[in-house]
Amino acid sequence: MFEYFIIFFVMKRFAARVKNEVIKLRKSGRSLSEISRITGISKNTAYHWVTGIELTSLQKNRLLRKEIRCGKRGLLKAHKITRAKKIKWERDLVSRMKQYENIVNKKSAFAKLLCGVLYLCEGAKYPSSKQMIFGSTDPMMIKTFLCLLRNNFTIDEKRIRCRIMHRYDQDGEQLNKYWAYITRIPLSQFYKHYKDKRTKGSVTKKPNYKGICAVQYNSVDLQYELQLIGQSIYSIKD
Repeated sequence: MFEYFIIFFVMKRFAARVKNEVIKLRKSGRSLSEISRITGISKNTAYHWVTGIELTSLQKNRLLRKEIRCGKRGLLKAHKITRAKKIKWERDLVSRMKQYENIVNKKSAFAKLLCGVLYLCEGAKYPSSKQMIFGSTDPMMIKTFLCLLRNNFTIDEKRIRCRIMHRYDQDGEQLNKYWAYITRIPLSQFYKHYKDKRTKGSVTKKPNYKGICAVQYNSVDLQYELQLIGQSIYSIKD
C-alpha cells in the first residue's frame, strides 16, 4: 500500500511540474503544437491546462502568422501528394490500355465490330438513306472510321466521296485541302463544299473548327452491313 502511495505521489509531482512547464510555455506565447512537441503531452491535455491564459496582441499575431505558414505548407504538401497520385493513376491506366492501341490498324472481328458501332453512332441509316454516309467534325473520328473501314471491308477507293459543310465565313477550298490530308481522299473526289447560310454575318469563334466532314460511299450493301454489325450489340440476353 505504501508503495502505491509513493508512486501516486511521484506521478502527481511530475504532472504538476509538467503542467507548470506547459503554463510557462503558453504564457511565453507558444502554440499548442509547440507545447506538445516540447513537453511530450497531447495537444488536448495542453489545451485544458492553458484555458483561461490570455495572450498579448503580439503573441496572438505571432501564432496567427505561424498558422498561416503551416497551413500553406500543408496545402502545398497535400497538392504535391494529390498530383503524384494523379500521375500514377494516369500512368497505370495508360499502361493497361496499351493492349487496345493497334486494334484500329489491324484486321479483326473486333475491329469490324468497332467500325459498325461507330457507324451506328454517326452514320446515315437504312432505309432513310440508301448509301453509306459517315459524318463528324472530329478529325480523329473520321480518321479512325476510315482506317477501320479500309482494313476490314472490301472497298474501291475511287468510289469514296467527301463533302465538307462549313460556316459561312470559312474558306471552303482550304477546308477541302485540310480534310483531303486527314482522309487521304484525293481532292478530285470531293464534292463542292457547302456554306451554311444560317451562319452568314456571324464570326466563327472556335479556331480549330474545320466544319463537318461527310464521307460517302454509294453502296447500300456496305451501309446496311455496317448498320447491322453495329446493331448486333443490341442483342443482350435478359
